[in-house]
Amino acid sequence: MPLNPQDIVRKEFREALRGYNQADVDLFLDEVVEEFTKLAEDNQKMKVRIAALQQEVARLREGRGPPAPGPVHAATDDPQRVENEVRARVRRFLEEQIKQLEAATPSATVQKIERDAPQAPAPEAPVAEQREPFWAGE
Repeated sequence: MPLNPQDIVRKEFREALRGYNQADVDLFLDEVVEEFTKLAEDNQKMKVRIAALQQEVARLREGRGPPAPGPVHAATDDPQRVENEVRARVRRFLEEQIKQLEAATPSATVQKIERDAPQAPAPEAPVAEQREPFWAGE
């Protein structure tokens, strides 16, 4: 049975003797719904991206449009070779991105986070109550 975020939100659990804390269950289900929604959205985006890439492969196979640079064009007769080449290119790109992130100075990152983060008001220090000792008035 396919499951969607609304199914999780509407799910009712029966109460039982010595059951779980209902507030804890509700909080957890809220987290599950949020994560499930993100995953469903990402899944839908990936499906759209896959369809676009499949159309691009079909277009290249039919000889419409410019040839792709490098060995991908030569390998368009074999989908497995195309996939392997795309994976290799993505891997190289991600490795370059990771190297750039690692090379960035940590202090610049911390400064950016501090600059972009909303500032919370400073907590007020408790004021000590000024009273005369109970014996002072006697």
